[in-house]
Amino acid sequence: MTIDELTARFPEIPADLHGEAVLAEFAEAFGPQLAIAEKPVACNVEQSAGNAFYMKLINSIGIYAIGLAKREMVIGQLQALVEGFRADPGGYAASLLPEGVSPVQVRGPGCE
Repeated sequence: MTIDELTARFPEIPADLHGEAVLAEFAEAFGPQLAIAEKPVACNVEQSAGNAFYMKLINSIGIYAIGLAKREMVIGQLQALVEGFRADPGGYAASLLPEGVSPVQVRGPGCE
């Protein structure tokens, strides 16, 4: 995945991160996981793989976008993710999923 594909898929990624080299490395390393990542809904009772990937890979960027995290912290988190992936590509990507993850996102009763 490229930065352009990543930022088109996740508009919550602020423009000031688009030029960061680590974001390009992150997009390339986690392309398959980012391709299925999806933000969980508020009344979610079971997370899907896509939800888990969103929470592990994108959520901290979204928190930064709304001003609740520092830029340096998010860049450091991205760098740590990329370094973990480089050390063990298959194992690290698999470690992002909790055991027993649901095949689909399950919404609670009364959730539209």
